[in-house]
Amino acid sequence: MKHLKAFAIKFGMVAIVLLSTLTLFEVPVSVILTTTLVLTIPAYLLGDLFIYPRFGNLVASIMDFAFFTAAVWLFMAMFVATTPTTNAINAFFTAIFVTFVEALYHAFYISKITNREQENTEAYSLRPQFGTEFSEEVDVKSSIDKKKR
Repeated sequence: MKHLKAFAIKFGMVAIVLLSTLTLFEVPVSVILTTTLVLTIPAYLLGDLFIYPRFGNLVASIMDFAFFTAAVWLFMAMFVATTPTTNAINAFFTAIFVTFVEALYHAFYISKITNREQENTEAYSLRPQFGTEFSEEVDVKSSIDKKKR
């Protein structure tokens, strides 16, 4: 039930952004909502359930930006009769708005859905983690000498 709630919120947020940007090009609302559903399913499964818990908000937001730029560009090319440059510019700005909304959504996702303050991603960090080991030095010769006495 938590995932359904999170998906519904993500769908609503992406739908608002796509409705705001794609209606400028007279794209039918039914096409926009279908596009939103088709784009939100893989974005939620791949971005929020796989990439976000392992790599954090920044990597998930970058992935969302790349995914929504390519996907909106493709859908604009399929459903809207405009120039490729117009499609690219619209896809770019739509992806910027979706990425901003996604960053806010990820903050909600951490606090409400996963019920924790901040995800600890040290196990999947992109930087190597070096540890220092401390111990006491043991003098082997003196311990052998003590046993002989």
